[in-house]
Parts: sequence; structure tokens; C-alpha cells
Amino acid sequence: MKQKKFVLYPVLAIALVLACLGLGGCVDDEPDEPANYPVAGIWHAVAAWQEENNVKLGGYTYHIVNDYQIDFYFDFREDGAILKKTISHMNGNLVPTDNDEWNIFNETWTVKGNVLTLSSGKRYVIVDDEFDDVFPSKNILLRYKKQAPAVDNDQGDAQGKSAILQGTTTVL
Repeated sequence: MKQKKFVLYPVLAIALVLACLGLGGCVDDEPDEPANYPVAGIWHAVAAWQEENNVKLGGYTYHIVNDYQIDFYFDFREDGAILKKTISHMNGNLVPTDNDEWNIFNETWTVKGNVLTLSSGKRYVIVDDEFDDVFPSKNILLRYKKQAPAVDNDQGDAQGKSAILQGTTTVL
């Protein structure tokens, strides 16, 4: 009888250990997906280039150099909507356009991890508050940078946005 108890206890102990290991195997070993990047906010990029032309006028040849700069702003809203604004300059002078006020951009956005996807299918990888795109007509690399939020003021949301936009003319 003593011999049966001696064999029974180790067998029960081994069965108990195997049962615990079996339950531990049900735990999800896959790491959790990274949190979605906080895209909401205003993103800004600058396209700048120079064009040189020789123009003949009245028997003289003039060498003309024009400097162009376009500031692109996108306001990614929490609800997935996007507003856009572009400010154009030629030779340091503002060039008024229909796009220099905030307009609805006919795209929506989603984010998974650090990948921003527009409803058109374009995808951008966000790294350290920046993502890159290409300005097609000049093949200029645009580096969009997330703007710091405006300081809370009593003048309302529209005034806060204009405060963000002033003094942001970083040329890449």
C-alpha cells in the first residue's frame, strides 16, 4: 500500500504541472499592435524652386530669375475629414489664389500604427512627426511636419489656426 502512494503522488504532481503548462499555452504570445499615431492636427510642407529664363525684348536679352514657394497646410480632423490650404509666393510676394483659405479636401484619412492612408489609396509612413510626399510638377520632395497646437486663446478656433500659420516658412 505504501508503494502505491509513493507512485501516485509523483504522477499527480506531473499531471498538475502538465495541466498548468496547457493552460499557459492559451495565453496570447503575440505582441499587441502599436498604438495608432496621433495624426489629428495641422501638417505643413514647403515646395520651393527657382526658374531662370532669357527674354529678348527690344534688341536686348534679359536674364530673369523667379523664385517660387508654395506652403501646403493640411488639417487632419478627428472625424476623418481633411481641410487644406496653400499659400503661394513669387519673388517673395504673396500670389492670391482660390486655395489660400481653408477648404474641404475631398479625401478622408485613417491610420493604423504609423501608416496614414487617404481614401484615394495613397499611404504615408509617419516617423517623428514627419512624412514625405512628392510635388509632381517639379519633382520636389515635400516633408510634411506636424505643427505644434496653438496656444489656447479666447479668440476662437479660426484665430488659433491663423496663429499657427504665421511665421512658418521653413524652406526644405
